[in-house]
Amino acid sequence: MPSGRVHLYSEMAILCLILATAMLVMFLGEVEWKKVDLPILCFTGAYIFSSLLLSPDLDLGRSDPQSRWGVFRILWKPYAKLFHHRGVSHNPLLGPLSRILYLGIIVSVTWSALHYAFSIEIVDIKGLVKWWKKVFDDPWLWAVIVGLLLPNEIHILADRFFKN
Repeated sequence: MPSGRVHLYSEMAILCLILATAMLVMFLGEVEWKKVDLPILCFTGAYIFSSLLLSPDLDLGRSDPQSRWGVFRILWKPYAKLFHHRGVSHNPLLGPLSRILYLGIIVSVTWSALHYAFSIEIVDIKGLVKWWKKVFDDPWLWAVIVGLLLPNEIHILADRFFKN
């Protein structure tokens, strides 16, 4: 299997190819920058975040992605206990969803604790649902989703194709 460094280099190389292709398309005048600037920035940010911090290797007890979380790496210890290495966490669909859901649960629990302890206002659920319905029509959301998923797929493909 490729090392963590090889995974990261391959993911970043593919990101560079994607961005170079996007720039070439814009340079050739096929698409205006003003129409794609936010989606490209959202895709790039989500892609880098996912490559560095949401790797399938968070299921290992010790890994580069866990160490990148710094003091918050302890949050991923239960995830590593729940998911065996190269199990569900390396499934092309369930793996990224499990990490996003896990992170969402941590954020929700933290937000709820802050609300309970300090009476910090929690988001209006009805307003949030209306916002999400509107957001699904915006291309930046899809750019974020693809940006979060693509590095995981590259990682999983590299593991499958480059076995020792």
